[in-house]
Amino acid sequence: MSNQPGMDIGYLKEKRKQALEELHSDEHYDATETLAYGEHDPFDVPVCECDKCGGKPSMTRIKERPARWLMVCSCGNQVKQARRRPWEAALDWNMVNLGTYSYTEMPLFGLASLSPSDAHCRLVSIRANLELRRKIAGLSRVIGQRTGEVDIPGQKFQERLDCYQHWCLWGLRLTKHAKKSERKR
Repeated sequence: MSNQPGMDIGYLKEKRKQALEELHSDEHYDATETLAYGEHDPFDVPVCECDKCGGKPSMTRIKERPARWLMVCSCGNQVKQARRRPWEAALDWNMVNLGTYSYTEMPLFGLASLSPSDAHCRLVSIRANLELRRKIAGLSRVIGQRTGEVDIPGQKFQERLDCYQHWCLWGLRLTKHAKKSERKR
């Protein structure tokens, strides 16, 4: 075993314990607006129209092994980096093509009736919760693999947390875009 703190199982267990205590604390509970994200499958990502031409991009597989995905519009507009999963590529595209989609249309997080500021606050609290849950899942995976003392979270569970976090980041960009648009009026 390495002398680095990150490699010591005792250190990892302590970090996990602290993260679980934070997750279950009254402070964290009070700061998290909602855990009800909605019934929409987060892996089903609506794709925004291209801000340059208004067209619909297509999902393109650019590498066989390991598979990499990229959204490409017929006008040539595309995101610079390919992603491992199609949902990541779609959300990356959406994060830079903000002109035709509103945070109020998002099928997750219950934002439809909220002002841009209120929606932003809700998403900030959800993001903090998701980051904490992702940290716990990662620590649990390492500890479980090394010791068998804790259940190892499934890869689909971890991917779902990642996906929700990407949706949350997209929502935050959309709320900032909406606030900027309001100021221009």
